[in-house]
Formats: sequence, C-alpha cells, structure tokens
Amino acid sequence: MGESGTTHDRVAVISGAGTGIGRAIAERFGALGWKVAVGGRRVELLADTVAMVAAAGGTGLAHPLDVTDAGSVEAFFAAAETELGPVDVVVNNAATARYGPLDDFAPEEIELEIATKLLGSLYMARSAILTMRPHARGDILFITSLAAVQPWPFHLPYAAANAGVEQAVRSLRLELEGSGIRVTMLRCGETVGTDFATKELESGRIADVMDVWFRRGLLRHVGTMTPDMVADAVAHAVTLPAGYQYESFAVVPTAPVGDLPTTFGEFGDQMLRSLLPE
Repeated sequence: MGESGTTHDRVAVISGAGTGIGRAIAERFGALGWKVAVGGRRVELLADTVAMVAAAGGTGLAHPLDVTDAGSVEAFFAAAETELGPVDVVVNNAATARYGPLDDFAPEEIELEIATKLLGSLYMARSAILTMRPHARGDILFITSLAAVQPWPFHLPYAAANAGVEQAVRSLRLELEGSGIRVTMLRCGETVGTDFATKELESGRIADVMDVWFRRGLLRHVGTMTPDMVADAVAHAVTLPAGYQYESFAVVPTAPVGDLPTTFGEFGDQMLRSLLPE
C-alpha cells in the first residue's frame, strides 16, 4: 500500500494545480517536504504554485497539462518521473463547470466538462498505474463532488461527470486489489475560492441557481470550506500508514452557530455577513 505517511522522498503529481484546491494541495505536500509536479492548462499560474511549494519546504515542477488529451497526460508523467523520480501519489483534481439549465449549454461546453472530469481522471489514473505497478505501491486519489450523489439541477454535466468518476473509482479499487496501489475518493462539499465558483460569482449566474438550490434543500446553511481545508483532508488520506485506507469519504462544511435561514433572503443576508471581513 501507500508508504508510511510523511516520508520526505515521495513524489506527487496534481492536475488542475494552477488555482484553488489543486494549488492548496500542492502547497500542503510541499510542507511535507515532498517533490510535487503541478499541471494545468494555464502554465503562467503554475509558476506561482511551484513558488508556494518551494516556500513550504518542498520541490516543485510545473508542466503543461491538458487532461482531456491522453498524450498530454503521458508527457506530464514522463516529465515528473524524469525530473523528480518515480511517482507514488496522484491527485485527480482537474475540473471545469458552469451553472445553468442544460438547454443553455453549447454541446462543446458539455463535452468539455465531462472530458475534463471523467476522461481526464481515467487518463491520469491509467498513467499512474503504469508507473506505480512495478513498484507495488502508491496512492491515487480522486476528488469528486456532492453533486455526484444528489440530484443537482443547473449543474448537470458536472454532476454526471462526477457520478461517472465515482463509479470508476469503485471499480478501479477492485481491479487494483493486491497491487499495493491504494485508490481513494474524496467527495467535496461547498468550497469557496475555486476557479469556477469565482467565475460563476462574477458572471452573476450563481445567485439564480442558489435560489433554486436553497428551495430544493440542497443548501441549508451558509457554511463553506476553503481550499486549504480540502487539502488537509487529501494529505491525511494519502499519508495513512501502509495496511489500510479510506475507500471513500466526504468533507463538508459545518453550519455556523445560530439560527438556520428559513428563506432565501435570510440565506443571502447570512452569506453576505459570512463573507465580509470582521
């Protein structure tokens, strides 16, 4: 199984590491003294992530990565192994999404969301297995969303892609039993500071869909997580001692102390207060 936890010779690769959760995970691994290859489409953002890894105490490598392209994934892994050594931790984090009714999506937008999350996760896992199997050890972690298991209107392509990833994880775990490779799924709740959440806030689409989500009971309070919180959970999962693992687990925000909102107006007021500096 994955080697004992915080050893300083581990090599990790992370997709979607230019912003948000991926960047926070890279920094967290850097704090463990690990070597970390960070990939993403926007190479200019990766340089900042590498600097954060180094400042935290690790060694970083930035490399272009388009997870929807199998050749790009293979090149990413090859660069990581050449520069840093055998990869033994892989975090499937890359995702893209926007909010809105399905009939408002262009076909290309649907394809991109599904390809980035589902195909990208499979391509990353395939390359991970090829490098880990000869060494009989490693951790492959997939980040998914609550939208994978609950009906989540106006988030449909992303929800469908995440549901596909979760089924793939369950099957892959059985495929790899006896290989020494651990397969873990981390399901994320509401997190602020992610790239697509920020874009949807700026677009104005988020207000309309949150109204629907509140009325459907999908949002019950204004508690949110930060990327650092998710990164802590990821680091915990992949640093478990050999011999056991988390098959799957969810990280969700707790409700702030006080009365829960009963109307969307109250929800909005509480959310605004939670985001304002004290």
